Amino acid sequence: MSTMIAVGMSGGVDSSVAAALLLEDGYDVVGVTMRLGLAEAAGRACCGEQDALDARSVCDALGIRHVVLDMSEEFAAAVLEPYGNALAAGTTPNPCVWCNEHVKFGALVDGVRRLGVERFATGHYVRVVPGEAGPLLSRGLDAEKDQSYFLYRVHQAALACALFPLGGLQKIEVRGIAASLGLAVASRQDSQDLCFSAEREAILRSSHPQLFEPGPFVTQDGAVLGMHRGLAYYTVGQRRGLGIGGIEPHRVVALDAEANTVVLEPNAASFIRTVRLSDPVWHLTETTAIVQAQTRYRTATIPAKATYGNAEITVDFGCEAAPVAPGQSVVLYRDGVVIGGGIVGADRG
Repeated sequence: MSTMIAVGMSGGVDSSVAAALLLEDGYDVVGVTMRLGLAEAAGRACCGEQDALDARSVCDALGIRHVVLDMSEEFAAAVLEPYGNALAAGTTPNPCVWCNEHVKFGALVDGVRRLGVERFATGHYVRVVPGEAGPLLSRGLDAEKDQSYFLYRVHQAALACALFPLGGLQKIEVRGIAASLGLAVASRQDSQDLCFSAEREAILRSSHPQLFEPGPFVTQDGAVLGMHRGLAYYTVGQRRGLGIGGIEPHRVVALDAEANTVVLEPNAASFIRTVRLSDPVWHLTETTAIVQAQTRYRTATIPAKATYGNAEITVDFGCEAAPVAPGQSVVLYRDGVVIGGGIVGADRG
């Protein structure tokens, strides 16, 4: 009897090819799509989410079952509500990290198990390797598509039952497989934004309208440089789209929600040497390690010394590094394997 496996399917080329490869390997594949309730959250009537319709079409083409699981309550509690609250507190959250930890590899895996399926797969470009105390996440072979940054918080218990069929492939190979199978999604454009980017403003205007109130751009000593459109439109580290011409280039260094100000300083003045990470993930037995630290998705890693203790990780870059935004993640690697990471606190230095 073939092993049953559920594949998280979004209707895109990656998850579609992941399902096809597992089917080819002899698995009994079930396509599973999350219903997130984004239209309702944005105040619109729902007439069927396109991702689910696209995923069902692919499953029909592959001859496999397709199931839609309602994750709207879990998504709202783990992603939408914390996202708005974090922005309102003046931080810059990463909702994709939360979604992977709590929804895709949390609530969705639980839902799949209720269907009687123990194995779970996705179309992420990552790999799993053995670690000291369980499986660890490793970068995907395609460096341009590697998604380990967003998955660093996935629990080892979830990794133990997970498969990532695309981890050893290049994106161009994946599109070629889709084309060879005659899948309509072969040329579908990749999604580059939040899954709720289209609904983001409507959701936030409903839950946190204060984020759209204009206020002043100020320097760290209080000088007013102009007016901002609302805190929802800015993030720490941002340099473009500020709309304050006539002065030297500046970047955002803080969002003060209480005062409704966006704090700026000249680019040249914005550097840090250390950062403290809360809510840490640490997979080593030793408490200090030389690592490669990734402070943002698609940025080069920085050599650093990481020290774990007292429920936090201190990362010492040993040189001046670009500022990081409170609320964002810093992910720590050793030889391409995720060994830890955490959430940037307000006391970066």
